[in-house]
Amino acid sequence: FACGCSPGGRSLTCPTCPAFPVPLAVFLTGSDRIPIYGMSSLRIIIQSTPSGEQYLPVAHTCYNLLDLPKYSSKEILSARLVQAIDHYEGFSLA
Repeated sequence: FACGCSPGGRSLTCPTCPAFPVPLAVFLTGSDRIPIYGMSSLRIIIQSTPSGEQYLPVAHTCYNLLDLPKYSSKEILSARLVQAIDHYEGFSLA
């Protein structure tokens, strides 16, 4: 990638990385569709939680709310967020 990220890896701290916005938006909203009034109409709330670093972030998709534990570094934050997104299953209606 032009941003320097590896094709197999994903960096949530690199907004120019092609893998950045879509999986995060799906994780937070539960939808892969852009809101009818555009992305600027999307209000995302991020709140810290008292849980430890071993816990993953939790998305409450009905409220566009992200519970984010306090991590000690950007690297841990990125790793836990990528792990949560990679294991996201959404609403399996099949």
